[in-house]
Amino acid sequence: MRAGKAGRCWRGRQEAQPSRGCSSWFPEAQTRTEEQAQAPCACAFPAHAANMAPVEHVVADAGAFLRDAALQDIGKNIYTIREVVTEIRDKATRRRLAVLPYELRFKEPLPEYVRLVTEFSKKTGDYPSLSATDIQVLALTYQLEAEFVGVSHLKQEPQKPKSPQETEKGHPACEPENLEFSSFMFWRNPLPSIDHELQELLIDRSEDVPSEEEEEEENGFEDRKDNSDDDGGGWITPNNIKQIQQELEQCDVPKDVRVGCVTTDFAMQNVLLQMGLHVLAVNGMLIREARSYILRCHGCFKTTSDMSRVFCAHCGNKTLKKVSVTVSDDGALHMHFSRNPKVLNPRGLRYSLPTPKGGKYAVNPHLTEDQRFPQLRLSRKARQKTNVFAPDYIAGVSPFVENDVSSRSATLQVRDSTLGAGRRRLNPNASRKKFVKKR
Repeated sequence: MRAGKAGRCWRGRQEAQPSRGCSSWFPEAQTRTEEQAQAPCACAFPAHAANMAPVEHVVADAGAFLRDAALQDIGKNIYTIREVVTEIRDKATRRRLAVLPYELRFKEPLPEYVRLVTEFSKKTGDYPSLSATDIQVLALTYQLEAEFVGVSHLKQEPQKPKSPQETEKGHPACEPENLEFSSFMFWRNPLPSIDHELQELLIDRSEDVPSEEEEEEENGFEDRKDNSDDDGGGWITPNNIKQIQQELEQCDVPKDVRVGCVTTDFAMQNVLLQMGLHVLAVNGMLIREARSYILRCHGCFKTTSDMSRVFCAHCGNKTLKKVSVTVSDDGALHMHFSRNPKVLNPRGLRYSLPTPKGGKYAVNPHLTEDQRFPQLRLSRKARQKTNVFAPDYIAGVSPFVENDVSSRSATLQVRDSTLGAGRRRLNPNASRKKFVKKR
């Protein structure tokens, strides 16, 4: 009888003992009950995993690995490309990649899908912000969507933002009721105020405030606690409640989603949503809203929705800048400008333009849309190939290939168009990116 009790006690200890991989390193886990021990570990499943159906096929970008997203709870099959893992340099992230709790599948997209995504991103205006790796990740998402779902519901052209309707002559537009939230640029509706709700919460909390004697007794215990929550992380405050409300409105729980992409890049999210693909956040929520952009000339203040333009169609200057826009319910177009003064970079305005060069191999800066440029083709001698079996071959000529090293095109290192362009003289007025090494 004692042996049976001892056996039951030993089994009880085994059931109450926490798993070593989740919480055995924390002293709080040693006091869990048997019901808590049978429940799944909190570190393996997020709080919303019970209400969220996992996606069948998920394509992960580098941001998902850097943010340590629980991809095993978001999707069943995790895909990526080898370039994503190669570009990760963080030591902690590379250690996590070595011991992933799920199988990471590498798959390369087909060239036709890469070409399709590239052309679509040029139409949305996000192509300059995308790298070669980003385009391959987008192409892989499109390929999986085509294989498992189909392409009939996907968009072939991005949706262009509509311009605001002009009012009739003699009928001025109505003024906003509240001028406190208006500006000379655009009108936006005020966000809901939370002063009244916060006041009610403060009144309710004031009833449960302990006395001074109780506070003095608890001071010794509270001083030992870690002050890691002093920065307000994880708490809803009047400073961040508006941002949290906007994030909750833009996200939703994924339902009946077979293929999705987890990325933190706004340009990639915009292209995916414009094409009709599903975008997942690092917490597994489905992102619904996308950003729309237009080009605005800061010289004549005209706008255009053609993101492939380089020069302004009204004034002809190279002064187009990308501006994010939103369309309200009444069809009004609202432009959102950056407060950063470095958006209009004055680089290149200090030195005068170089003297225009003439000739067959001249390289001049691109100043106007209808400017003519030389073709920069190879010389006739460089295009010739030595073929001893040709009918025009003259006996006695050397059968070895002769390379052109003395012509003008050879000295300028001009290459054939099929082989790519050769070396070009750099423009000193062109903007250059600065790569700062982070410590």
